[in-house]
Amino acid sequence: MSVPERLTADELAALVRDKDKVPGTDYVVIDVRDEDFKVGHIPGAVNVPAHEIRGATSRLLSEYGGVPTVVFHCALSQVRGPKSARIYKEAVAEALESAAGAGGGPLADQKVYVLTGGFVAWAYRFKDAEPELVAAFDQQLWDDETF
Repeated sequence: MSVPERLTADELAALVRDKDKVPGTDYVVIDVRDEDFKVGHIPGAVNVPAHEIRGATSRLLSEYGGVPTVVFHCALSQVRGPKSARIYKEAVAEALESAAGAGGGPLADQKVYVLTGGFVAWAYRFKDAEPELVAAFDQQLWDDETF
């Protein structure tokens, strides 16, 4: 199984800013953080804590299997985000294998990425410059958190 590619904050921001792109249809951001999700998140992100990802893959494939771009991240995208993306990619491969002969449909063309630097890099990059790119941001919690 190949390792998911990386996507920079600026590359993802271009998708999020694009008014012609619809979250959940043209792309989906899967935020695998736990309680730290409440500090803030990328607009439209779906929160699936990393410890739940294995049990959630069927639902994610059902809901987002036709979405061309799937981006995973955690706080720093060093452990939880990449591992969750790998688990998801394995589920995609299994779904494609079990549907062999059916052509795979949109799932075969789906790209899975990990956000470089995770939410911490995203927040530092955009919380002041483009606050609309950081939903539900709580400065007090951000200041109190240790990442």
